[in-house]
Amino acid sequence: MAAASALFGEHGVTGTTMAQIAAAAGLQQSSLYYYFRGKEDVLAAILARANVVPLELVEQVVQGPGSPAARLHRFIRGDVAALSVLPFDINEVHRYASRDRERFGAYWTERRTLQARLAAIVRSGVAAGQLREVSARLAAITIMSNDEAVQNWYRHDTRPVRDPRAAGRFLADLVVAGLLTRPEQLAAVRAEAIENG
Repeated sequence: MAAASALFGEHGVTGTTMAQIAAAAGLQQSSLYYYFRGKEDVLAAILARANVVPLELVEQVVQGPGSPAARLHRFIRGDVAALSVLPFDINEVHRYASRDRERFGAYWTERRTLQARLAAIVRSGVAAGQLREVSARLAAITIMSNDEAVQNWYRHDTRPVRDPRAAGRFLADLVVAGLLTRPEQLAAVRAEAIENG
C-alpha cells in the first residue's frame, strides 16, 4: 500500500497500473493479485486508512478540554499537518471514490462522521456565544475543504522549505478568527488550543 500510495501521488490513480505497483513493492504481479483483485482494491485499502487520522484527531478534540473555538483551532492545525504529509492527493482520491459510492461506502460514511463531529463543535460554540451564528454543517464542510485544499497547495509548492505545521497554524488562525464573535480573542483561543494539545 505504501508503494501504491507513492505511485498514486506521482502518477494519479488512473495513471497507475497494477504492474507498476507490483514492481515498486518488489513483488511479481501475480503475487499482488493474490492480495488485491485490482488497483481499486488497493485504493480501497488506502481509503480505509485515509480517514483514520482525522477521525482519531476529532475524537481526541471532542473528548478533550477546551472551548469550542480552541477545539476547532486544534483540529484544523492537526488535520492540515497530517494531510500535508500523505503520500497521495486526497482530492484525487475523493474524485475516484465518488465514481463508485457503493464500493467506497465506508469511506463516505467516515467522511460524514467527521463532518458531523466538526458541526457539533461549531454548534456548541454558537450556543455558547463564542462563535458567530453560522450553519454548522456548512462550516464543517468548509473546514474540511480548506484543510484538503492546503494539502493540494503543499504537494505542489516548489519551494524547498515547507512546514505543514506552519500552514496548519495559519489556516486555523484564519478560520477560527472568521468564526469568533470577538475576533480580538484569537490569541487567547490559540494559546488555549496549544495548551490543550
